Amino acid sequence: MHYIRINEVEQQFRKRVHYFVYERERKENSINHMLHMDLVSINEDEQSIVLSFPVKAWALNPAGNLHGGIICSLLDVAMGCISYACSDAIFTPTIQMSVNFVKGILPNDIIYIEVFCDHVGKRMIQTRAIARNQNNIVVASAHASYAINTKKK
Repeated sequence: MHYIRINEVEQQFRKRVHYFVYERERKENSINHMLHMDLVSINEDEQSIVLSFPVKAWALNPAGNLHGGIICSLLDVAMGCISYACSDAIFTPTIQMSVNFVKGILPNDIIYIEVFCDHVGKRMIQTRAIARNQNNIVVASAHASYAINTKKK
């Protein structure tokens, strides 16, 4: 019986990840749609996922690197996804986020963001993320807190 419960939890986690990605990608003319998020992997045991994002020309800063605000958006979307997947929330708004910029991100690169859920409480979720370029070099890291909103709009 214990294995059935674990399987149900894993299925729910996987289902919520897929739903989160689908809902954000389908809404045209939104920042989420413009980011072109792809689901790379799901690890139910570690409560982690990997999402990828291509670096597009519209998202570059004057120096020709990915704009810092876009990097923050990528990290926020990825950590928002794991917070949604690890809870029964309708919506998980960001409470706080801290970002460390490590290396510039070049045009036409692909960013892979691995996110982890460190803690799920009654009202808040703690997450962390590591962003790597397509050469597997760390380019940014972050941690954030998300509210667990279970009220329907």
